[in-house]
Amino acid sequence: MQFEIVILGCGAAVPTLRHAPTAQAVNWHGRWFLIDAGEGVQLGLRKNSIPFQKIEAIFISHMHGDHVLGLPGLIGSMSLLGRKKNLTIIGPAELQAFLMNALKSTATHLDFELKFKTPLDGEKRETVHNWGECAITSFPVKHRIPAFGYIFQFKPNERNIRRDSIVTENLSRSEILALKRGTQVLRDNGKVLHPNEHCLPLKPSKKYVYSGDTSPCETLREAALGADVLYHEATFLHELAKTAKATGHSTARQAGILAHEAGVKTLIIGHFSSRYKEEAVLLDEAKEQHTQTIAANENLRISL
Repeated sequence: MQFEIVILGCGAAVPTLRHAPTAQAVNWHGRWFLIDAGEGVQLGLRKNSIPFQKIEAIFISHMHGDHVLGLPGLIGSMSLLGRKKNLTIIGPAELQAFLMNALKSTATHLDFELKFKTPLDGEKRETVHNWGECAITSFPVKHRIPAFGYIFQFKPNERNIRRDSIVTENLSRSEILALKRGTQVLRDNGKVLHPNEHCLPLKPSKKYVYSGDTSPCETLREAALGADVLYHEATFLHELAKTAKATGHSTARQAGILAHEAGVKTLIIGHFSSRYKEEAVLLDEAKEQHTQTIAANENLRISL
């Protein structure tokens, strides 16, 4: 199953010539999703040839401007480009009022319906979008205002049947369904059909975790357990740990420690403060704790 993350913006609150504010897109087997929508998100989508109209749902982590101010313009452009399909928008309690007021104040007319999933549960995980064996789950993180991370997970629970077994064993539909579920089949003649003999191995699971803005917290560590990829903000070097704590952010070292403790395969750090002209210092600090770490950059694509 295809799963690709596209970084559209990985800077912190102040846009610079190096980085746009936070936004990223996910291509999940042809279904497009947007996570956060800082200023410049439309340019990021265009630079990466991501069609606005194919975005199925937008997930907002929290209401700070560098994560949400690009959203009204994007919605307006979708309408100007002729969108008719409904759009799902998921995020904190204040999100719906903010967006609807912005659209009303700018006389933005929409020819499609916005379907809101707000507010998110600020106490525990919550499945907010799912289909088949795929699910997107929100979880609370620790920031100055209510904030959330998201888990994108493909967790297969059925195996594919072997084509040759269908013919050689003359499998019925009910037998195929049982074997795919992992249940052995006992035939009237006493023959036992075992799933391991007639099914292919389960497809590998995939798990991507997006932190949003957060101080190190247990909810994020638990969400990231065993993740293939974790995107964790790393706004500051650890020498500014007090500043990070006061502003509800994390240092690169803290991001590396959490990824290591959670057994994450690949850590991506982002949300870089504009005070750093080169992200190499942040990357080096994170890699001291978790070797398999990369620094986000606009237009970076990561496949699971």
